[in-house]
Amino acid sequence: MLFNLISIVVVLVLLIFSISKLKIHPFIVLILAAIALGLLVGLDGVETINVLLEGFGSTMKWIAIVVILGAFIGEVLNETGGAIRIAQKILKWVGQKRLPWAMGLTGYIVSIPVFVDVAYILFQPITEGLAKRSKTPLLVVGLSLAAGLTVSHTLMPPTPGPLAVAAILKADLGKLLLINSFIAIFVVTGGVLWAKLFCKKFLLEFDKTSSSDLKATIETTTFEAKKTSILLDLLPIIVPIVLMGAGAFFKSDDLFGNTIAFLSIPMIAVLIGSAIAAVQFFQIKTKSSLNDLVEAAIVKSALVIMITGAGGAFGYVIRESGVQDSLGDFFTSLPYLGFILPFIVAAVLTTATGSITVSLIGAASILSPMTGIMPYSPELMAALIGSGAFCVFHANSSFFWLLNRLHNIPVSTLYKTFTPQSLVMGISGLLGVVILYVLGLY
Repeated sequence: MLFNLISIVVVLVLLIFSISKLKIHPFIVLILAAIALGLLVGLDGVETINVLLEGFGSTMKWIAIVVILGAFIGEVLNETGGAIRIAQKILKWVGQKRLPWAMGLTGYIVSIPVFVDVAYILFQPITEGLAKRSKTPLLVVGLSLAAGLTVSHTLMPPTPGPLAVAAILKADLGKLLLINSFIAIFVVTGGVLWAKLFCKKFLLEFDKTSSSDLKATIETTTFEAKKTSILLDLLPIIVPIVLMGAGAFFKSDDLFGNTIAFLSIPMIAVLIGSAIAAVQFFQIKTKSSLNDLVEAAIVKSALVIMITGAGGAFGYVIRESGVQDSLGDFFTSLPYLGFILPFIVAAVLTTATGSITVSLIGAASILSPMTGIMPYSPELMAALIGSGAFCVFHANSSFFWLLNRLHNIPVSTLYKTFTPQSLVMGISGLLGVVILYVLGLY
């Protein structure tokens, strides 16, 4: 076990150094790192490649088409001026000072029915439009949204991770919802405050050119487009979210249930959103053709898809190494950790595997035999696991690479902003749990 842990640490350090200092392309480094790690942890050559390809394919099969369709919606919104109009309206409603909080709340609500990566892709044009319009650094807006999205994904049923934790720990789902809703306030607050106070000094290339881009976009928007209802602009984004959410709440084996299940598949839901965007495009006179926008979306998405797939493959090799089981056994043998043991186990699993879902299910499975001897309820144990699962996101997380490619954020910048933000969110959640425990509300 110790050798495997040392191997993972060494490979991660070399990965970061190769990308940040040697400027080797992330795709190449991630693939080589996955191969090296597989061989070091005891997988033979053929097995290593099979695991790598399985992880790459598993990531690609659900994200590739969705990324391209989401990028197409973004191209249409930018071409028609819809992204700017949405940004203007949101700023009018919430104001520039409250913008990060509005993004955090939006992410929290949207990510209950919708997977984090898909939701962020759909909101990319609005995120960039808001950054332009408000002259707020893109990282502040984007990471505020990411904070809300991640909180729902980690803490709130009906997302799979929290549901699995409740089932494994035999926790009461109603109590779990109440406790995690309280914890979520602390986590979102910590994430948004970090983005708002500590990330504003990190300016991207996008921020340096945003003023001229905004002016050009407004100038190319036609008079007819300016009169378009904000609701119509939002339809390509709202409809996929509603459809994906419906799949979580309407489940039956009849024709209606099967239809909803089909429409709620992310690829189908976003495809419908793309069709709505295409209809809107034909209603507005622009210099571009629809084929131009489709090709632009494919070209812009290719790098995102490949690097995200490579990141998923690297994380998959780590998970297949079985390091999470070894870590779990090690930490459960340290009873003196007491109260925060569930938090630490989940945090270590997230840091090691890069997967919130693996961390949640793994920690709950490891700790479930201890539910009767811990000084708190299974629901509070689930909250501790959820809080720990935020700590910490880095190079073995596919979302890390999604942010890197969508906004062209340097890896070193993500390590200074996104990675510590996840730690702050986890500690904020732990604080909320401690308050509930001290007050006896558990």
